[in-house]
Amino acid sequence: MTTMNSFNHTYQEYVESADLQDNPFGYDLDVVEKLEPYLCFLFRYWWRVDITGLQYLPDSGPALIVGNSGSLAPWPGMMLLYALMARKGGSRQVSILADMDWVQSQKLYRVLTALGFVQWSPENAKRLFEAGHIVATFPEGMAGLAKPFSERYRLREFDWTRFLPAVEENVPIYPMSTIGCDEALPVLGNIDWLADFLDMPAFPITPFFPWLPFPASLMSLPVRWHMRILKRRQFTVKASHADIIAMTRQQAKFTEGEIQAELNRLLRQRIIKAK
Repeated sequence: MTTMNSFNHTYQEYVESADLQDNPFGYDLDVVEKLEPYLCFLFRYWWRVDITGLQYLPDSGPALIVGNSGSLAPWPGMMLLYALMARKGGSRQVSILADMDWVQSQKLYRVLTALGFVQWSPENAKRLFEAGHIVATFPEGMAGLAKPFSERYRLREFDWTRFLPAVEENVPIYPMSTIGCDEALPVLGNIDWLADFLDMPAFPITPFFPWLPFPASLMSLPVRWHMRILKRRQFTVKASHADIIAMTRQQAKFTEGEIQAELNRLLRQRIIKAK
């Protein structure tokens, strides 16, 4: 784990890349530095994240990473952020497009934006692509956040509109599958009326609720994670608006299928290793 005094030395490539990159959405390297020990602990020691496929990502220029979610807390995005930050020989900053309207705490909102989270909108996505950012999104949306434990790793239908800016700008799309996140914070159910009362997208019932108060009830179990970034999806952009919409829907459907297939493969692989 890294002390703050050695941050610039340990993550030299990441710091240099971040200093050169334009980010108009509140990204703050000082906040990343302060939170690095916690991200490092979660990545290396609590979830022991095993990630492969980073070599598929471009060394420069925009890219869209599309993944499955797993919980109300945006942990897959944070683990991807740390993985790219700690990567040797080509560290790159990642911006995470997410629905952030439900975040009522201004302090939490500032922390998330400082880490690289950006409120989802087509305009924000295009600004990030134009600035050459790697962008991550989790298009299961709110339906995937309160997914019950009995339906873990069964993807909800992807929101195809999350792919539209990438298709319009001809940005390469990289599927990413993560197992471990659904089990690290198992959701037993959802209290809809309480979520509405608190103006939240979901209020999940976890094994720690009601024994621990919210948000401590979102405490995570030390389940090992496996994250797999797959090769880019190839597509050709057509000129007409109708063709772009059709291509976007196709990319959303195919990407969802690739991620689900890889999730199934990783789960089978884990069962075989456990025998």
